[in-house]
Amino acid sequence: MPDSVPEPAPPASGLWSRLKPRWPRFELAHLRLAVRATVAALLAYGIAWFLDLPKGYWAVLSAILVVQSSLGASVAVASDRALGTVAGGIIGVILAMLAGPSPDLTVLLLTLGTLVTALLAAARPSFKLAPVTVVVVMLADPSHAQPLVSGLQRVLEIGLGGAVGVACALFVFPTRALFLLFPHAAAALDACAALLEQSAAGLLDGTLDPAEVDRLNAGTRVALRAADLRVGEAKRERASWLAGPPDASPVVRLCRRLWHSVIILLRVADAPLPETLSTPVRPTLQAALAALATECRDIAESLRSGRPVGLGAPADSAAAMGAAVAALQAEMERAGTAGLLRADGASLTRLYTAVSGCIHVQEALMELRAQLVTYRAQQEEVPAA
Repeated sequence: MPDSVPEPAPPASGLWSRLKPRWPRFELAHLRLAVRATVAALLAYGIAWFLDLPKGYWAVLSAILVVQSSLGASVAVASDRALGTVAGGIIGVILAMLAGPSPDLTVLLLTLGTLVTALLAAARPSFKLAPVTVVVVMLADPSHAQPLVSGLQRVLEIGLGGAVGVACALFVFPTRALFLLFPHAAAALDACAALLEQSAAGLLDGTLDPAEVDRLNAGTRVALRAADLRVGEAKRERASWLAGPPDASPVVRLCRRLWHSVIILLRVADAPLPETLSTPVRPTLQAALAALATECRDIAESLRSGRPVGLGAPADSAAAMGAAVAALQAEMERAGTAGLLRADGASLTRLYTAVSGCIHVQEALMELRAQLVTYRAQQEEVPAA
């Protein structure tokens, strides 16, 4: 017998925690989307039944698919389905007429039609429904006795569903893309605030956490990509005259500029500054980074809550940020004049890069605040226009 007893297997609690089903977290926005989709399905079914459409379920399916989280996304899906349906319907009707009742010709032309429309969809994603429409038109009535009527019916059913979906997105708990954009911008600002705190920890104490920095950068990247998608949806709303003129794309652009400025700080925060450099500027550098992080979080909170930017406490944080960065610049000039900044060239470069990064972050935040104030003013003018 072996002298050592094998260790017992680890408890399965960790495995169970990973395999245990997790209930989704529902929010009010999810309930609104569910209600919109339900109303769209019932309305499309009622209209299809009233018009006595032979395959009214296509209208119901289209209505459900068109209803999205925002009005701009619904418009995009509806337009894509309309393009794909019309293109696929035309091609399907022509091929069905050519095929006639012959099964062999039907298979051959169905293959050709699917290939052509699939190539079109690969080159232009807006036509991704064209192959489906070709198949539906050619196979819905195998005899091809009335291919033109069959094709028109499919186009009518899918077009009806798209129109119902857009109408429900517009009138049933409507959600503009801009209201879904700002939470993503706020998430990016919160991540930038945490990255600024990591920069302070790395520069002054040498306690920068690379894993946390990677996590925050990844979160910022995801948030800004999501914001870009919402900007595209908002542009579709304005292009279709379903929303007012304010354009929030500069907000996302300034958030990205802010993030890039924070990255400048992170590049020199991988190791602490020498004591001969950190001692003279530590209080002002720490205060400046803290004030910048506070300003990021204040703007983020204003974006989430919807309150106007530039009033109350946020204006105070902007003033505190300006005073802190100005104090840092003044301290750098004083320490440089007094000969207190003594270190090797690489360390001095890191210090001046950090100060320059603080200035760039401040400029980005000031422009972001000004842009948000302008945007709020434009938004308030829309109802009166």
